[in-house]
Amino acid sequence: MKRRPFKWSTLLIVGLLAANIIFIGVNRPVIAQGIDWLFGNEQQETLSDDDYATIQQVYDSIQALYIEDLDKEALVQGALKGMVEATGDPYSEFLNPDQAEEMTNDVEGSFTGIGVQFQMIDEVPTIIAPIEGTPASEVGLLPNDVILEADGEELTGMDTNEIVNLIRGEVGSTVDLVIGRGEQTFDVTIERAEIPIVTVTGEIDEESPETGYVNITQFNGTTTEELETVITDLREQGATEFVFDLRYNPGGLLDQVLLISNMFLEDGENIMQMEESNSQKTVYTANDDEYGDFQIDEPYVFLINEGSASASEILAAAVNENNDTPLIGQTTFGKGSVQSVIPQGEYGDLKITIAKWLTADGVWIHEEGVAATEEVDPNPLEGAILLNSSDTFQLGDSEPGVQTIGTTLELLEYDLETTEYFDESMETAVKAFQSEHGLEETGIVTGDTANKFNEEGRRLLEEIDPQYDRAVEVLKESNAVEELDEAA
Repeated sequence: MKRRPFKWSTLLIVGLLAANIIFIGVNRPVIAQGIDWLFGNEQQETLSDDDYATIQQVYDSIQALYIEDLDKEALVQGALKGMVEATGDPYSEFLNPDQAEEMTNDVEGSFTGIGVQFQMIDEVPTIIAPIEGTPASEVGLLPNDVILEADGEELTGMDTNEIVNLIRGEVGSTVDLVIGRGEQTFDVTIERAEIPIVTVTGEIDEESPETGYVNITQFNGTTTEELETVITDLREQGATEFVFDLRYNPGGLLDQVLLISNMFLEDGENIMQMEESNSQKTVYTANDDEYGDFQIDEPYVFLINEGSASASEILAAAVNENNDTPLIGQTTFGKGSVQSVIPQGEYGDLKITIAKWLTADGVWIHEEGVAATEEVDPNPLEGAILLNSSDTFQLGDSEPGVQTIGTTLELLEYDLETTEYFDESMETAVKAFQSEHGLEETGIVTGDTANKFNEEGRRLLEEIDPQYDRAVEVLKESNAVEELDEAA
């Protein structure tokens, strides 16, 4: 299928996920042409001869006077990193060649790690979303958790690349993290794995065989093709309506979200707007000749939450503002900026915020998010911490792990007086839980009992999804109204 030939792989980059290089070639004239295009050919203030002389003087002084030998490349890269950090923008940074290559691999292939996206907030790595099906999601890490330590090293003040290097590692190795969640902290050990980047999955709802569920986990270079394949397959299985899940989707490539948004819109409808530093706006409109003629005409709803960011917010806003598409769940993350990656020769790549994006109606959602049309709370276990099998929870305790135990027992329909405090009713329920699973009936949660609670919690998270259930109900209600209208 013919697609628009993009010259620029403009990016919406979030967290550990990476980016394609926006420019082809690393020589100075090509980069200069790119910058002129980005900023409307306006001349920016340039460094004077005195500026260059000062930089050279500082470099020479360091090399001549510092007590130890220093590497030229390290000094130059440090200067470049410092220049970008001076912007104060958490989404902009200077990447050395290894980091730049790693970013490209992340979007186009796979990586080894725990599967989490984060950004730096107040110099602390703050999770945007765990990638579904990865070690990070399986142990229960959540949006807005902060990673305080990795293998005993405090992460506050480190740059993102230093943090990535600490968290990533060989497949099968482990990393010990200290996680902050609100006023609480807890330890978690995660085994690293190969993280394949499959961005779209789908299945037919067992109870509603006409409903196709489509989960879009991010927007990388293959997402459009993956989505077309999944939709085609679900149609062949009998799907006549769809639930599109953007929860915990941290974003990705702009060209992909434009192609995908076009699937839901009529020619001429606005997808989004982009405002560059000179306040010039570019409006992107649906056009089958440019973006492809694959269309989704069936009834559909979207699922969003606080982990839906950037490109996923573009798509959610586009379908809602143009088609009044129901958005079920919670307000999204609120990332309204656009980054590009520009090669800088042998020293690495510059990832820099070049614009802010606006919704189809011209709304800047940065730090505000896209509001759900219907707020629905998630499974309460999504806010619970993972139990550490080396900890002990017993009568009289009220620490955070007790809430996990109580919530799990409540969802399993054990009788409790409270989920916040380990009282006698919880002790009795724990003994019943242990008996049911062939464990020693101590009424204390530790070791094998803690592991069984974690196992049951993961199962309950998969089986109980109030937001999805409501999305299917909304589809049915909408279809019923349409049928009444047709009958009238």
